[in-house]
Amino acid sequence: MSVEPGRRARGFVAGISFLTRVPLGADVGERDIAASVAWFPVVGALVGALSGAVYLLASKAWPPLVASVLAVGASIAITGAFHEDGLGDTADAFGAASTGRDPQSVMKDPRLGTFGVVALVLAIGLRVALVASLTPMAGALALIAAHASARGVSAATVVSAPSAGGGLGSSYATLAPRWRGVVAVIVALVIAAICIGIAAPVALAVAAMAAILEARWAERTLGGVSGDVLGMIEQTGELITLVVAVAFAAHVAGFPLA
Repeated sequence: MSVEPGRRARGFVAGISFLTRVPLGADVGERDIAASVAWFPVVGALVGALSGAVYLLASKAWPPLVASVLAVGASIAITGAFHEDGLGDTADAFGAASTGRDPQSVMKDPRLGTFGVVALVLAIGLRVALVASLTPMAGALALIAAHASARGVSAATVVSAPSAGGGLGSSYATLAPRWRGVVAVIVALVIAAICIGIAAPVALAVAAMAAILEARWAERTLGGVSGDVLGMIEQTGELITLVVAVAFAAHVAGFPLA
């Protein structure tokens, strides 16, 4: 499959090639990735759908906790731990900055430090626990909403926050116009609303506020938002969406996921 036939097809295919490890055989460059920004939540929804399907099928054979581990593991496998890698690196940089060390050099170190390990264990563990607390169908829908919302927020960050120098995450950001981020947020909201109803705007708003705080920290500490920081923002968005969905399911009467 090629990214050349048309602009819309190019953006969609580039989004899949960039955000997942699906072997499309596409030759993707920075301009193609910039064109894919508006497609981020759609690609996220597809990843969430795969993860949700695993949760539905695994729930027929195993307890919710086992099924949830398999579902979250499936999403990590299809993305090649792309966003988890960013979370780990950024957590290490945050830890370095908080202890007076140079966060730039720590972020460039391919080795994972204590802060990164702790962040990944907590993030993955919490995602597993949240999904396991929902019924199979509710969990599947929440996963779709979480992956779409998280990538919508990260797309908005790409076009609005200052980029750190160096790296693909910063270089393609300068090529993406702001309207693509706006489209991504709208698409993410629609997808999430279909899946988790009234919890969607709440989750998206909280995830956006978290992204703003994370971007400001990155600007002060790292000079701007890099690809690793975007990975952290995506992971935060997933967690927030799942937390809000589970809270609504537990405490809001008549909520569709209850």
